Amino acid sequence: MQKNNQIGFLVNETVSSQKSFNLIKNINEYIEENGNKEDFVVFFENSTSSVLNPKFALMSFNEIWSFHGILIATDASNCMSMQKSFSCSKKFFYVWDLEWMRNHGKEFESTIQAFSNPEVTLIARSKDHAKAIENYCNRKVEHIVNDFNLEKILRIINEQPIYQQV
Repeated sequence: MQKNNQIGFLVNETVSSQKSFNLIKNINEYIEENGNKEDFVVFFENSTSSVLNPKFALMSFNEIWSFHGILIATDASNCMSMQKSFSCSKKFFYVWDLEWMRNHGKEFESTIQAFSNPEVTLIARSKDHAKAIENYCNRKVEHIVNDFNLEKILRIINEQPIYQQV
């Protein structure tokens, strides 16, 4: 199994939210316990103050073009941006929120595309989320990981090849 050392998470912002808190807290704790074995980067769409002080790099979305590690999107919008990136990285979609339930069908086409791309591995936040995702997009969720558990996420991404074969 080949180890992937660069891991990038895509978020809209790092402002005070449950998603940002769990992501930053878990990366910080992982770095404290394991050192800098992995190079974590959180790419943000909107520049905001962070909910916690990160012990890793924060970069703007427009820096994704030069990133060649694993990319993990955290919502449909940044999943679509990730799919358009020319990076030759393996791509994951960690579905934190069932955001389509609030859209009331307004953005069905764009949202369903984020879930339907076979080149993106789906990871659900819970069993209930996995069932809802499978019902929504008629696609099997491959993994379930609670609240950004980095040990499990790293195990999943290290099972996958780094680069897709052309």
